[in-house]
Amino acid sequence: MKLKLEWARPISLKNGSQENLIYTCDYKKLPQKAGIYVFGRRYGTNIEALYVGKAESLQGRVRGQFKNLPLMLHLQNAKNGRRILLVGRFIPKPGQKKEKCLDLLERALIRHFLSEAHDLVNIQGAKLRRHEITSLGAKRAVPEVMFVDRAKGE
Repeated sequence: MKLKLEWARPISLKNGSQENLIYTCDYKKLPQKAGIYVFGRRYGTNIEALYVGKAESLQGRVRGQFKNLPLMLHLQNAKNGRRILLVGRFIPKPGQKKEKCLDLLERALIRHFLSEAHDLVNIQGAKLRRHEITSLGAKRAVPEVMFVDRAKGE
């Protein structure tokens, strides 16, 4: 199955203390369409994902996440860098079921960011636990270091 996301420019998070929040943003920049959102930090030209989520309405879901204290504290306590929000609008093809596709997109991005050692917190404010796998002697055929999420019950 081929899935398509159209990413907007990163949105800078700003101080939300006037709204009794840690962070906020310009909600008008958020589409009311279905898609994926990523809270993160930007340092130099790099971006580190700190949370990945999916939404039927990006504007409504992201707005609600600013009230998610464990998530906002994780953003606040992350390493240096500007706090940002990435928003990707899902563009379905005929016959694609939105809910199933959003699940696949979210899971794929979480696994991708974990594989690159991003500091994700995605399960009720808890950091995602992961295994680090180091490979020796198979240069170029296998990555030297890989990260994978732990299965339930590990």
